[in-house]
Amino acid sequence: MNFYIVNSNDNSTELLKDIIENDFNNSIVGTTTNPQQAYDDAMRLSIDIMFVDFTMPRIDGVELIRRIQDSRHYPHFIMMAPAIDPATRTRAYKSGIDFFIEKPLNIAEVKTVIKMARQNIDMSKRLLQILDLVSGAATNSNTVSISYKEKQKENAKSILRFLGITAGNGGQEIISVINMMIERELDFEEINFEESYHCDKHGKKIIFQRIRRDIRAGLTNLAHMCIDYPENDIILEYANNLYEYKNIHNEIAYLQGQRQTGGQVSIKHFFNGLIQESN
Repeated sequence: MNFYIVNSNDNSTELLKDIIENDFNNSIVGTTTNPQQAYDDAMRLSIDIMFVDFTMPRIDGVELIRRIQDSRHYPHFIMMAPAIDPATRTRAYKSGIDFFIEKPLNIAEVKTVIKMARQNIDMSKRLLQILDLVSGAATNSNTVSISYKEKQKENAKSILRFLGITAGNGGQEIISVINMMIERELDFEEINFEESYHCDKHGKKIIFQRIRRDIRAGLTNLAHMCIDYPENDIILEYANNLYEYKNIHNEIAYLQGQRQTGGQVSIKHFFNGLIQESN
């Protein structure tokens, strides 16, 4: 994997370089403290994963990512920053970052995020190879459009794997629904399940029961992760956007014997949050 680091802090740059280069399959193709230099390098270098510092002079990390993507270059982005407000963090995810890690950097968290980003890239490449074989005559514009949607789908699957809810029937139906939302650019409430799944209201209810059961399992898994890693930024982001943190809090209290009931799940909130997290 080819890595590039845009960072205003030399200490964390050296830490990142040590972690990345510890794997002989990785290469660092460039580092800089200058966002304009990073943009110029993104135009000419083959970069798989770019670490981007949010706090940089003249151009912040979010704006840099937008400029790079507007130029039709699509490395995977991992953003680094001290604690920032939820609105800024949401803006960062909407700009196209895959993951957010908080400074000062935690070595174990950095390694985990790199591993997850690599899995996303490997899956995207395999899918694009299949698409190239099936549709060799596709135009460049079509390929770009397909690539972005396939990246969304793989990001969503990666999050579901992280939550541990892809194995059962409900997990497969969750993947089916999220793929439909991405392909048709729909919000969850816009889906006509009776038409899309050729079922009546009873059939829709059964589908929802299976989906809800697996989403509920994900809630429990995420609550356990919050107990074990209470300051992990990725886990907290998923807790809020997929379940609303109050439900994770209630589930934690239930698991610790402080409540008789756990958190609640909203299918609509989960799917719309999953779309947001996969962008």
